[in-house]
Amino acid sequence: MNSKLNRRGFLTTALTGIGAAAFSGTGGLIQEISERKPIGGKSKRLYATTDVLDNILINYRGSRYGDPVARPAEYDENFRSFMDRGQLDELHRFLASVGVTRHQWIVDTIWNLEEDYPHGFDLMNEAAKSAHQYGIEFYAEIKPFEGGGFGNILPSTMPAPDGLVWKDLRGISPSIRPFVAVHPHLNLKRKAGTYMYAGPVTAFRLVKSDDRPTLLKAEHLSIFTSSTNNRFIPYTGPVTFRETIEKRYRFPYWRQCRILHLENLDLPAGHSYILIKCKPADGSFSNEKGNILELVNRQGQMIPHTLSTGPVSLEAHDDFYRSKVYQRIVRYFQLPEVQAELNDPQRMKEHYRDYYAFGEYNPADWTTPDKEGYVAAVCGKPEYLQGQLNPVYPEVREHWLDMIRFCLDRGVDGVNIRHSSHVLSPERWEYGFNEPVLKASGGKTDFVSVSRINGDAYTLFLKEASKLIKSRKKALTIHLETELLMPDDRPGKLNSYPFNFDWQWEKWVKEIGDEFEIRGIYQLRPWHMEKAIDVFSTAARAVRKPVCLQGDFHGMAFDGPFASIEAEMDLVKHHENLDGYIFYETANITRLNDEGKLEASPEAAELLKSF
Repeated sequence: MNSKLNRRGFLTTALTGIGAAAFSGTGGLIQEISERKPIGGKSKRLYATTDVLDNILINYRGSRYGDPVARPAEYDENFRSFMDRGQLDELHRFLASVGVTRHQWIVDTIWNLEEDYPHGFDLMNEAAKSAHQYGIEFYAEIKPFEGGGFGNILPSTMPAPDGLVWKDLRGISPSIRPFVAVHPHLNLKRKAGTYMYAGPVTAFRLVKSDDRPTLLKAEHLSIFTSSTNNRFIPYTGPVTFRETIEKRYRFPYWRQCRILHLENLDLPAGHSYILIKCKPADGSFSNEKGNILELVNRQGQMIPHTLSTGPVSLEAHDDFYRSKVYQRIVRYFQLPEVQAELNDPQRMKEHYRDYYAFGEYNPADWTTPDKEGYVAAVCGKPEYLQGQLNPVYPEVREHWLDMIRFCLDRGVDGVNIRHSSHVLSPERWEYGFNEPVLKASGGKTDFVSVSRINGDAYTLFLKEASKLIKSRKKALTIHLETELLMPDDRPGKLNSYPFNFDWQWEKWVKEIGDEFEIRGIYQLRPWHMEKAIDVFSTAARAVRKPVCLQGDFHGMAFDGPFASIEAEMDLVKHHENLDGYIFYETANITRLNDEGKLEASPEAAELLKSF
């Protein structure tokens, strides 16, 4: 069974790399950059994007797929998965050889790569100089809403220094942008009344999706509680059990549902983490995750809660803790108190004794407690959506502008702004209700009022970014992502955009951006993707601005398959409103070999040359 690792890790299906074209030396181009083949009197552009973290991780693992390669101590001591100056040159030599004329470099301050690169040089500055040496434009790609907080959530009993991590009722997020960690209140705020709770909890309700009989009864259920989300203790206080049939909403309509009530509870004070263990019954007690559990206080009021995604062992996080790459680039791991904790096996075991995670899930996904063996939750919901800052605050916009200044100061030719992030919330529609927004709306919380204010603030940032970039005589590219038009077609996928925003992309096209990048080909069915491309490209063509299509990297490794590249390039070649193709991303088709040389996939190289 293959398990997927994307930005929160890599795919782990088995593929190995064989045969490669090595690019050594730092001399001139091995071939002159050629003009793209003209279509209808217009040439097509070829760009490429690098997310350098992915390059580092894939180099270390040996492949995006399969079991990781065992690395000797010397490999780590010499930081051999991190490109040095010569290898940056080899990367650009390869890109030039296949006709790439612009290299887009994703800037991610969640990691310390830009401030403390292991090889001792300014990474972006050296990458820009290297690109220019080979006649390639160099653009910085910035993701304003990518503030971190995705990936592994650690137990809240681990060290959590203020201003260095994100900590809320779910636990500790160690991979976070410093500005976000220092200013949690500037992140998207949850709507008042939807996250706070008036306890204590006096009743649980397990809600079935229908009214059919179930074999799940009181004798199958046992209650455990904790104040810290580990080391749960059995509940031995009073409890009464009853079973009813009541109306509940289950998309797309109301229906009669069977409900199991555990009532008259007297939980220990401060124990907000709840675990209901379920012995196997008939495996028929199912519902959507968003509807399976209800918590009630003594006044009969529903208590907001956050559902757990399940138990996590120390072994499940051990690769993260022991990774030489993450130890080098995650600021949290470099703290003495954290290292002391990691080096104490007994204390680490205690952190993970009965630890239940609060990861990503879709409320519409189904769960069956009498098969899975548990339902776990914490009272309350996160007050802020970690990593997603609200541009309604001038200091947030200034922080984003500082990121752009950082890039401009390092010799980039332009800036590309991408709005999506890897921060995914199962209830993103509840966020964006920060105090300045409510003040501007006169207290209104309807979607139209709130999204207009948030959307205006983000468009203001883009205008400010454009002014700054143009003052340096550089260019601005803006992403046009398919989620601006329609939701992801993939079952169960959460949207990567803040919900309560009016995404004013038509204004961006007409008034702000110089060039545009369509992203999302992996998210949509072909007919929806065709619609998105037509809508975006027609808008750009109307104002005579270039628009390119970004390709899809999912499922691709050094040896392929490359069918997606071929199909995407063919689409671009024959679409009259598309100006170019953006290969995404270089980590999929390049790697550092055992001799320390960058090598490229010959098959991918030939395909790109054919564009």
